[in-house]
Amino acid sequence: RREYDCEFLVFDETLINSIKLATMEGDSPMLNMGQTRWYKKPTKEFTYAVALDPSMGTGGDNAAIQVFELPSYEQVAEWQHNTTAIPAQVRILKDICTHIESETGDPNTIYWSVENNGLGEAALIVINDFGEENIPGLFVSEPIRKGHVRKFRKGFNTTHSTKVTACSRLKTMIENDKMVLHSKPMIGELKNFVATGSSYNAKLGATDDLISATLLAIRMTDVLK
Repeated sequence: RREYDCEFLVFDETLINSIKLATMEGDSPMLNMGQTRWYKKPTKEFTYAVALDPSMGTGGDNAAIQVFELPSYEQVAEWQHNTTAIPAQVRILKDICTHIESETGDPNTIYWSVENNGLGEAALIVINDFGEENIPGLFVSEPIRKGHVRKFRKGFNTTHSTKVTACSRLKTMIENDKMVLHSKPMIGELKNFVATGSSYNAKLGATDDLISATLLAIRMTDVLK
């Protein structure tokens, strides 16, 4: 019998419908400020959600920041880097908020937050040392849940259930054209963001930090509503 050089094709179930993903292309940034890619000029008619998902900054996972315009849910800017230390990540968050304030003339339309799991704890310490009041806008935190005994920490804590809920919101919004994504790197991540067990993660060798920061922005907007 002959040996055929065959391999099985594995169909990965992506979070976003594969037909929808095939139509998503992305745009080049209109402006690069350092590592931050700006896709749209902030204006005073809108509100802005700025979400930081921190990382160690030692060359492993990327830290990422996403900026969305509300209520249009249009992506305005994003940043990602894997060798930027946490204090510099917070400074970039501040620079982004400062740029929005300089364009809109109004810090009251800016809402920002951070993921506070593990590494986020370090980011909270840096924000505290830096002075929350030195970052334009309002620091948004998730509401304290009833019967929750854990010491309250600012920002957002991601659990299995909050991640799955935010993923489902992201799926609905993108597939129903309720969210406008401009970033090619973000769309690239979505193409490799697949079902793993009862949740979703990047395929082996791929990243999902831009998605994580977007999920945080979605949770922020739920609180703001």
